[in-house]
Amino acid sequence: MSLVAWIALRRKLIDDLKTYMDDSFSFELADNLLLYEPYQALFPAKQTRLLQLWDEICLPHDRAKQEFGSPLTVIGFDVDPNRMLATLPPHKKAALVAELRRFGVSHRRWSLREWQRLAGWCEWSFNVFPLLKPGLSNVYAKISGKQQPRALVHVNNAVQRELQWMSDHIERSDGLLLYRSLDFSA
Repeated sequence: MSLVAWIALRRKLIDDLKTYMDDSFSFELADNLLLYEPYQALFPAKQTRLLQLWDEICLPHDRAKQEFGSPLTVIGFDVDPNRMLATLPPHKKAALVAELRRFGVSHRRWSLREWQRLAGWCEWSFNVFPLLKPGLSNVYAKISGKQQPRALVHVNNAVQRELQWMSDHIERSDGLLLYRSLDFSA
């Protein structure tokens, strides 16, 4: 995909194209649309030109994956370029809050694998809730050095407090505001 992105940027002059794994994305003015004939649909100009490049080099693509608008789901996050905000979709946010509260019941025991799964889910959410990273300190301290995936690990009061703190903040947070100030006037 890197070579294709290079061709798009350097040879086809599709400005501001970004690539993450096999996903490409950019921005465009809302009214700068072009017809993409194979799908009989209007798309942002840069996206249309990228699709035409993919056709030219016979790179397959699906209509269902050709998204644009606001917000967009990017690697599981809702990204709203108009509000300059990235957050979890409401159903994922509610599921994470519920799991943190379920897991954080004092004196409960969970397998090491379940602890690791919860920590991984939280780490993923830190892309849009970066200030909550300290909320896993006691979780990592609790599972440090343990290696048996099915071994049961006790939830202590410190872990319970941190998970409650995280769930409360996630529930109240709008997500990650990409710009603190949107007023650029002098």
